Amino acid sequence: YITMARRKRGRNEEDDDDALERAYFARGDGFSDLKAASRSASGNVSSDDSDAEENALAREKKRLKKLRQKEKKLAAKKGGESTEMTQKAKQKKEQTQQEQPQLKEKNLEKKEAHDAKTFITTQMEVQYCDIVVGKGPSTVDRKKVRVKYILRTNNKKGKILDSGANFSFRLGKAEVIKGWEIGLADMKQGGIRHIIVPPKAGYGQKDIGGGPGATLFFEVTLLHC
Repeated sequence: YITMARRKRGRNEEDDDDALERAYFARGDGFSDLKAASRSASGNVSSDDSDAEENALAREKKRLKKLRQKEKKLAAKKGGESTEMTQKAKQKKEQTQQEQPQLKEKNLEKKEAHDAKTFITTQMEVQYCDIVVGKGPSTVDRKKVRVKYILRTNNKKGKILDSGANFSFRLGKAEVIKGWEIGLADMKQGGIRHIIVPPKAGYGQKDIGGGPGATLFFEVTLLHC
């Protein structure tokens, strides 16, 4: 009887617990609280992720903006340097072009001064200067020579009166003016010589294009002797 009473009481207690649990969940308070807590936690996680993503995007935009600004500054700097270099090159070219005529004139003056110093006066006041000394044999009296020449009045800047590319004659046979025979003496084959011939060793008072009694200036290249 006692055992049966205990079992009965135990069943009654379990039944009471089940009844209380059913009533608690039927009311929905615990379940609602659990769902609310779950939603709150989920919402907080989603909100944190969204904020982090926005911050990362903002930082990336800022970085890209700085990079573009840097590239623009670099491009502007290069463009400025290129323009400056172009202007400097243009100025240098203009300066060189302006200086070239003066430089040529100076070189010519130096060359003329050098030529004037190296002219040698010989018979009948004939003068000669070797511009290029040949490497071949020297001219010999009574032997045939072949020359190329340009004849000018007075000096190397004078008016051209005559020229020849392949002129042959015999030295010492009076086939040319005295000035040539004197001026070409001992000249070497392959050489170039300037010869200044006064009227008495040239054509005298005869006018051959430079006026009566003109001084003659020859540039002679000895092709063969």
